[in-house]
Amino acid sequence: MLNTAPAAPLRRPAALMPVVTTGILPTDAATVIRQHFVPILGPVAGHSRARITRLSEPGLIRPIVAQVDVRLGHHGVRAQVAAATMSEVVGLLATRTIEQLQLFPTALARCLRERPATSPPPWPPELRPPHDRRLARHKNCRLTTMTVGEAIAMLETMDYRFHLFRERYSGQDSVVVRAGSGSRRILQPVPNPIGIDLGSPPLVLAAAPRSSVAAARARLDLTGAPFEVFTDKAIGRACVLYARYDGHYGILRPTGAARRSA
Repeated sequence: MLNTAPAAPLRRPAALMPVVTTGILPTDAATVIRQHFVPILGPVAGHSRARITRLSEPGLIRPIVAQVDVRLGHHGVRAQVAAATMSEVVGLLATRTIEQLQLFPTALARCLRERPATSPPPWPPELRPPHDRRLARHKNCRLTTMTVGEAIAMLETMDYRFHLFRERYSGQDSVVVRAGSGSRRILQPVPNPIGIDLGSPPLVLAAAPRSSVAAARARLDLTGAPFEVFTDKAIGRACVLYARYDGHYGILRPTGAARRSA
């Protein structure tokens, strides 16, 4: 559990909690979200926002995707789920938000602070049949320089499946992912243990295999995995090809030239 106490946010009426809805949803979807989340978020509800989207792609089993972002001083906390119906998505999102905010327990109502986690992490997005998938999004990002510990904290608080960053001491492109049993895996183009404590939490340092985007996509077509971390042969950088909630693929790439490891 993170011990950092969030700075007290400026107050504004919880009824103003922004809720953005997209796609075909019940007309009272935003009202239902506010009714459920204002008691959970309390004074920070007015400094939180929610997004509910019904995806239009046919054949999806869980077409409703919901996300809550909570701002706690300098910290952000996010929860995201997908479900088949509006009532299901509200329940799953409420449970996941409570679990995420236990990282900052003072942001929860007292009766919720010691509530044990009752659900596994959200399921990854479902994929369409391989012949129907396309590379729907190319996202280039400027990597933030941080330690592995900071990257793990970002992975957890933002409910990410993976987090791409520049490791502070080696200067390497790095991706942190969950590896089961509370451990984390760090993948780099050329694994460099400088500045990385492999003991707490348990970490595995591994190479991100060199691959073309086409080969990485072929592996996801074959395995149905939620993402593939690889070193793009064309640019020499760590990239992630990942499943989107619409059943297609996206790719995350760093911008700029690769740095030589220390």
